[in-house]
Amino acid sequence: MAINIDIDRQTNINELVRLLLLRKRITIAELARRMSELDEKEYSRFNIRAKIEKGSLKFSEMILICEILGYKLDIKEIN
Repeated sequence: MAINIDIDRQTNINELVRLLLLRKRITIAELARRMSELDEKEYSRFNIRAKIEKGSLKFSEMILICEILGYKLDIKEIN
């Protein structure tokens, strides 16, 4: 099921990630565990929660989160 979310400079990454987690019924702890499995870094729920709340997720981390949750980022040219 596709969802379209228009993201601009006003988009709150905290709200976006929490919305995606809620839709998939996955906790931050489970997300951190899956991120650690797929990436070569160790992620903790505290580390991920802090990054989400501060809005300091790296682009590569956001791509990984989307992959885990079954989404992909699609960048389109503005007409």
